Amino acid sequence: MIMKQRHGIITVILAMMFSIGFLANFNAPENVEAKQTVKVVKVQKVASKPYRASKGYMYNSAKLTKKIHNLKNYKKTTFYSKKRVTVRTSSNKKSTYMYVANKNGKIKGYVYAKYLKLYQPTTINIVGTPTNSGNTQTETTTPNLISKANLESMIATSPDLDPTGQLLSLTTGDYATYKSVFDKNFNVGDYADNGVFNNDQASIYVESSQLVPYVQKAIDKWNNALGSIVFTLGTRQSHSMTLDFGNGQIAGWDGVFFGNGIDVDYTSFHDSTYPYGYLPMSSNQPVTIHLSTDDTSGVGDGMAAHAANNFHYDRTNHYLTTTITGVPRELLETYWVGVITHELGHSLGLDHTPYFQDIMAAQTGVEDGQSQENMKYNWTDYKDADNTQGGTMTATLTQRDIDRAKLTKLLGYW
Repeated sequence: MIMKQRHGIITVILAMMFSIGFLANFNAPENVEAKQTVKVVKVQKVASKPYRASKGYMYNSAKLTKKIHNLKNYKKTTFYSKKRVTVRTSSNKKSTYMYVANKNGKIKGYVYAKYLKLYQPTTINIVGTPTNSGNTQTETTTPNLISKANLESMIATSPDLDPTGQLLSLTTGDYATYKSVFDKNFNVGDYADNGVFNNDQASIYVESSQLVPYVQKAIDKWNNALGSIVFTLGTRQSHSMTLDFGNGQIAGWDGVFFGNGIDVDYTSFHDSTYPYGYLPMSSNQPVTIHLSTDDTSGVGDGMAAHAANNFHYDRTNHYLTTTITGVPRELLETYWVGVITHELGHSLGLDHTPYFQDIMAAQTGVEDGQSQENMKYNWTDYKDADNTQGGTMTATLTQRDIDRAKLTKLLGYW
């Protein structure tokens, strides 16, 4: 998720819907009246754990538009979690749902979190064969499978969060065996709903014609960078993802990915003073804007509204200062193309990085006190130096963004 720039230039994951913070004490009822509008507020990626349920319903989407299964009929089915979603109804009630699927992925959907109970099978499978001495057992080794020690050595010599070289040319068995190692070391995960990618492609239906040119440019950036047709524009009748305007004002996002769709904040998109403040929109002359990630003084809306100078509210923190130059209308267009490109990155399985230059950058790995699910380390500031160009603000993919997307394909996430 791209957080509101008044919060700094923080690109924080509401994603899947990419956001990290979830309140544990939501008490809204599970059944949502059909007449009520349901909006996705936050989504947290969660570790895959086994659950069972004996009551309630499974819904087809995070917006709870249709009941698809009565869970009373699936008391002995084990479901595995992928994400946790917070929704708000038009009556201003919040509740939490889990996106789960059975082992083969045929039964999947959103279930009221309180109806899911952790399930621990009683059968214990022991892998290995007895040795000739004592009762100890040795781990069996799959032929040609890289050892975990060798893999970790390769990761240690690769640039931070960038899977380079041989890390992108291992065997299918290596990627299948060490998914969790890759996830944690490169901030990636399986975030898109089942069915979003078919034969390595996702088809996007853009519900507002006003957004189509922005989406097409974002699509082109990923397709060109990855050297294949990963994203296409779909139709109302034929698509696997949706993209539309939404309301990010309450939750504080400019863009958000929620598993099988993306929303762009309507209000900020139509505000010509956002995120850079007042710009002479009728001018075709380039303007230069001074930027700072210091957003503690309360002046203006976030990074773009702060003059890049030597004064900061808290001198113990690290703040980036830089400039951006361009024709006003092109600057605004590029920013929103960057937001959509970022959200498409989440659909590919990319979580945030602490590098401002990345399209997937976030100023912190924590939101609402909770860390993103897959994270090599925690951070509270960008790691770049001053005068770095921001990936989202320039709609630019770095090699790290591209390499991570290539990795998530090898891991089977798209």
